[in-house]
Amino acid sequence: MKQKHKLALGASIVALASLGGIKAQAASVQEIINAAVPVANDYGLYPSVMIAQGILESSGGQSALASNYNNIFGVKYTSGTPVYLPTQEYLNGTMTNVVEPFQAYSSVYDACVAQAKMLRASSYYSGAWRENTSSYLDATAWLEGRYATDPTYASKLNSVISELGLSVYDQGGEISGGTAVTTSSSASTNSAGTYKVQEGDSLSAIAAQYGTTVDALVSANSLENANDIHVGQVLQVTVSTSATTSNTTTSNSYTIQNGDSIYSIATANGMTADQLAALNGFGINDMIHPGQTIRI
Repeated sequence: MKQKHKLALGASIVALASLGGIKAQAASVQEIINAAVPVANDYGLYPSVMIAQGILESSGGQSALASNYNNIFGVKYTSGTPVYLPTQEYLNGTMTNVVEPFQAYSSVYDACVAQAKMLRASSYYSGAWRENTSSYLDATAWLEGRYATDPTYASKLNSVISELGLSVYDQGGEISGGTAVTTSSSASTNSAGTYKVQEGDSLSAIAAQYGTTVDALVSANSLENANDIHVGQVLQVTVSTSATTSNTTTSNSYTIQNGDSIYSIATANGMTADQLAALNGFGINDMIHPGQTIRI
């Protein structure tokens, strides 16, 4: 049985398994989430995959490369002054210790932007683009053997995504006060304010989806602990609608706020990212910035 560690990410508690030696620190994981979500959305990538890659490649943000040089993806040297550090690579099917030059970044956000640009620069990684896939599972499968030499890379990414409930960010979840707030209602919710637990759900992901906290769900449903849920169980939830109605200036315009993305704005207003981009004459991979006014 895998040992689980509870970590407070903003207002919610996340059960994080020790996956392949990862012992993530809450502050570092939240920093990765804060940087990766808007960047991945702006570049048409899966936030869950970018976050999982950052966590996996940097040992939860605690590797020397990440903590000293903001290189959370283990990117090899491309420009500037290289940083030489020991690492491990699969060579001829065997894990081998090597010393390699790595890239340094001024911030975790810059590392995420560089990662996104690299993944979108060539059709070599086109199988990880959202428009070419049906879910994050397709993207992680494509990255295995291309981005990383580890033959179990996809399964490791999928495990991180599942454990932390990161797929909520692929479904329009926005970062707000350290938690994810979804901008669309779930098909499993009815007018009575209940949610039916699905396979792969975690209490932290459900809390994030409805803009509430794990503690609130535990209390409302008289649960013994945050892991005390099962598939088919019906939970009492309080649905938050503020995320879909705030910050709009008129009925057909919107002023972009910090943390917004093309995907999250489109979802909040009942359209696709392609439709929103076409309405405003820009591409879904174009950058947007706070203070910019767009049509919705």
